[in-house]
Amino acid sequence: MNLQVQSGPSGELLEGLLTGRLDAALVDGPLELSGLDGVPFCNERLVLISEADHPRIHSALDVEGRSVFTFRQGCSYRMRLEAWFAHYHAAMGRAMEIESYPGMLACVIAGSGVALMSESMLASLPGRESVAVHPLAEPFASATTWLMWRKGMLGANLNAWLEQQQAVYPATPGQARATA
Repeated sequence: MNLQVQSGPSGELLEGLLTGRLDAALVDGPLELSGLDGVPFCNERLVLISEADHPRIHSALDVEGRSVFTFRQGCSYRMRLEAWFAHYHAAMGRAMEIESYPGMLACVIAGSGVALMSESMLASLPGRESVAVHPLAEPFASATTWLMWRKGMLGANLNAWLEQQQAVYPATPGQARATA
């Protein structure tokens, strides 16, 4: 099996799929785009992080006007964060585009603003104990990552990888995964 991996905002990855530049992509879903197929891959819990001594954040009003560390336009988590601020009619501060989670974490530790990331990503980062973690309310707290590919283009490598993932991480009831 030979797979090449690249990271990027969900919007860019979907564009790569639709233009044929990419064979598959892991993106925030669920998606219903003409010409694409996919399966749920994993569920993520999203949290907002702030400097360690920040009071509990209950809504976007608690951080109105603060800088936000995020990926560039097209990132689905950035869109979720923008929707979170809009839901509370709160003004989001300046979006500071950072291209890595460790970079976001460092900026938050320094007290320069807040960031949104999955609990699992935060748990993997050195320095995670130096921030305060604030759970979000639904619908902003949950994200499902989907594995997407062009309709009719589930090749042997991708199918083998999917089967391997299913063997290691069997689908739970109600979360069926399809293979070709």
